Amino acid sequence: MKNDVIVASWDRILPDEAANRRMLSDIMEYSRKNRKAPVTAAVKRLLPLAACLAVVISFAAFLGIRNNWFVSKNYTVLLESGEKLIYGRSDVKGEACYAYDYEVTDRRLTVEELHDLLPSLAVPEENGLPYAVFKSETGEMLRTELTADDVHIHLAKMGLPLTDCIITGEESTADINGTTVKTGYSISKPNSKGIKRIVFFSEFAINGTSVYLELAGDEEESEQLSQRLSDTVSAMVNGTPPDIAAIKY
Repeated sequence: MKNDVIVASWDRILPDEAANRRMLSDIMEYSRKNRKAPVTAAVKRLLPLAACLAVVISFAAFLGIRNNWFVSKNYTVLLESGEKLIYGRSDVKGEACYAYDYEVTDRRLTVEELHDLLPSLAVPEENGLPYAVFKSETGEMLRTELTADDVHIHLAKMGLPLTDCIITGEESTADINGTTVKTGYSISKPNSKGIKRIVFFSEFAINGTSVYLELAGDEEESEQLSQRLSDTVSAMVNGTPPDIAAIKY
């Protein structure tokens, strides 16, 4: 009898089934939150390699920022007059429209007209005299394209598009003898031989004439190309400027 009373008393002290379930759930939750994932031997071997790789990447990023590896290079040319032309990276973003809302006609320029149009440049006649576009109704000259010393030259009446493409990017401007000159360059992807093609350009308006110049070559010749194009710009701006309005059909 005495033993039955003790057992009954002990049963009343022990937690019931519901309490058991709650305690078991709490214990399992605590175990999940504090359990660490086992580190395998393979992971232990890779940890030093990952640390070294992180150091290399960080050092490369530091050098890249310090040496402007991730920034497009600018080419700066100092003119004899003291002004600077800075060529920044640009890209072709669209096409301009050559369409006219009036009748036009064209013909080749004469030798005399070519010399009158570009008195500051020696344009070789062996390249062939360039064609020019004129407005049929008035005979006024609208545009022409030609090459002088490998520099491709576009001339147009102010207000008309100079080229059939729109170039945007890090173009720079400079004031040369009172004329605002815009400059820049674009660069192609490497060809099969790993060589990139670079095109320097300049644009300005003077004497009622819009002018666009470009000079292309291999990327390794960038310094020489930017200098040659700058010399042409300086000759046209500081010398006798082109006058497209002086030539009629």
